[in-house]
Amino acid sequence: MNEHNSKPWYREPWLWLVLSPIILVVVVSTTMVAISVRYADDTVSDTYYKDSRMYHYSARQDERARELGLAGMVQFQSGAGKVVLELNGDLEYPQRLLLTLSHPVEADQDRHILLTRETGGRYAGSIDQPLQHRWYLRLMPELHPDRHLKAEWRLKGEIDFDLGDAAPLSPRMQ
Repeated sequence: MNEHNSKPWYREPWLWLVLSPIILVVVVSTTMVAISVRYADDTVSDTYYKDSRMYHYSARQDERARELGLAGMVQFQSGAGKVVLELNGDLEYPQRLLLTLSHPVEADQDRHILLTRETGGRYAGSIDQPLQHRWYLRLMPELHPDRHLKAEWRLKGEIDFDLGDAAPLSPRMQ
């Protein structure tokens, strides 16, 4: 009688009662690992010593900007795909400047905008797509992003596009 009432092993309810939590844990764990690898946070630098050595050089750029009395206001006109900068200070205005937008979390989303002088201290450049959320801004006369430490001066700022589309730029305060 037992042989006729016996079901195949995969149709026994007690088996699935035992295996279900294990299968669920494996699926959820695999999903979490995939998400953590895909969206890894790259805000922490692995080169602490090198970064601290370079601080001296970058502080010199801020001091030079303060000596020149540099300050600016950057305006993003997303609808027109345009960026406008008003730069003030005691300097001979260069023909072009580089505005770097650094994403606070994802370094691969950083953008570099070449600004060309229109008149006086007014510069303009173009953006390819509307921006959202918060970004860190850096303005410098060095046109190649990898050579930012060679720039004579720099201005920094921060913008949150959820709050507005303009931001002041100034030398970093010590």
